[in-house]
Amino acid sequence: MGRKPNHTPSFFKIFIAHDFTRQLRLPPVFIQRYGGLLTAENVKLRISSGETWDVKLELMNNEQYYFTMGWTEFVEDIKLEKLEFLVFRLIGKSAFDVYVYGSLGCERQSFGQTCRAEDSGEFSSDYKCRKKKRSRTRFVENEGAGTDDESKSNNSNPYFETILKRHQVSRVCIRKHFAEAAGLIGKKKVGVEYPGGQRRDVVLHARSTVSNFKLDLAAGWSDFRKANKLRFGRSYSFEFIPGRNVIEVKQIKSLK
Repeated sequence: MGRKPNHTPSFFKIFIAHDFTRQLRLPPVFIQRYGGLLTAENVKLRISSGETWDVKLELMNNEQYYFTMGWTEFVEDIKLEKLEFLVFRLIGKSAFDVYVYGSLGCERQSFGQTCRAEDSGEFSSDYKCRKKKRSRTRFVENEGAGTDDESKSNNSNPYFETILKRHQVSRVCIRKHFAEAAGLIGKKKVGVEYPGGQRRDVVLHARSTVSNFKLDLAAGWSDFRKANKLRFGRSYSFEFIPGRNVIEVKQIKSLK
C-alpha cells in the first residue's frame, strides 16, 4: 500500500550564503500558492523541541517576501551552520514547523549547547543517524564561581551553579544528579522563578539514550531569562524547592 501523501504546504532552503544570517527569501511560487495563509505581519517558527521564534515577514522592494526582523536571532539560537538544509512546513496561519538537516543529510535533534554525560564521558549526537559527535561547546559549571559541582545551598535541596553562556540563550542543560534528586525525570514542565522577579512554566525536553542523559530547560526558558534580565557571563544558582515544586534561580554575587 502506498504512503498517504502529506498535503501540508512546505518549502526548503539550503544555508549556503552569508546573507542567510540577516534575512531569508521565501520561494515566489510558495507565496503565489499559499500566501493567503500568511496573514500576519509576523510568522511563528517552531523547532522539534517546541521552542518558537517570532519572525517578521516583509515585502521588499523587489516584490519578494523575506523573513527579516527576528530571523538573525533564530539562526544564532539554533546554531545554524553552512550547508545545513532547512524544511519549512506550514502548520497553520502564519506558523511553520522547521526541520534542520546537517550536511550529511541527517535531521538535527539538538540545538544550542550540549550537556556532558556523567556516566560515559561522551557527548551525544546532534543528529539522528550519527553515533557519536564531539560538541563544540560544553556545559560549564562553577567556572570562577568559587564552589564545586556538588555544592549545596543552606539546606539539602538539589542545587547547582553555572555561568550563563550565550549558547544558553534558549535552553539550559540540567545535570543528571540534579534532575534525579529533584524528581524531574519523566516530567513535562517545571516552574522556574527568580526572587523578586517573574515566574514561568518551562518545558523539560528529554534527549536521553541508554548511555547518555540529557534534560534541558527548553521552551519558556528564553522568556524567563529576558523577563528577569539574566545576563550572560554572570553566575547563577539553580535550586529545586520541593514544597513549591519550582526551580529558584538566583544570581551569585562575586566575592571581592
